[in-house]
Amino acid sequence: MIQRIQTLWLLLSIASAGVLCFFPIYEGLFLNGTKQVFGVRENIFLFAGITLIALISLVNIFFFKNRGRQKIIILINMLLTGGIFAAQYYLIEQLKKDIGIVQGDWQMAAMLPIFIIIFHIFAFVGIRKDEKLLSNADRMR
Repeated sequence: MIQRIQTLWLLLSIASAGVLCFFPIYEGLFLNGTKQVFGVRENIFLFAGITLIALISLVNIFFFKNRGRQKIIILINMLLTGGIFAAQYYLIEQLKKDIGIVQGDWQMAAMLPIFIIIFHIFAFVGIRKDEKLLSNADRMR
């Protein structure tokens, strides 16, 4: 059903991806004292990946009749989110070397991919509970 708890978890993962697109993930200080803020929107690869994660989660909500497919899509989306998290770290490290950032701070939004993965885990558990509930109901008939 569309009103199940996994829908809420998937909506929270979509919201986290949306927040990640609008908040900075890194703030760097150059040698001359100027600060630059870097976000997901500065890199087309990260922006496309986060947008894809949000779209996959949105589409996955409507596969409520096929719980097996929902679980597979959630696992794929978790792998994609982990890849985006690793790519985010790698690209910021490369950026620090390339443009000469002396000192920098990771922002709170950089941790949002971890929350997206956690929300997907909760959605997966909710789907498994639905499957268990339906198998118990079928057995009682």
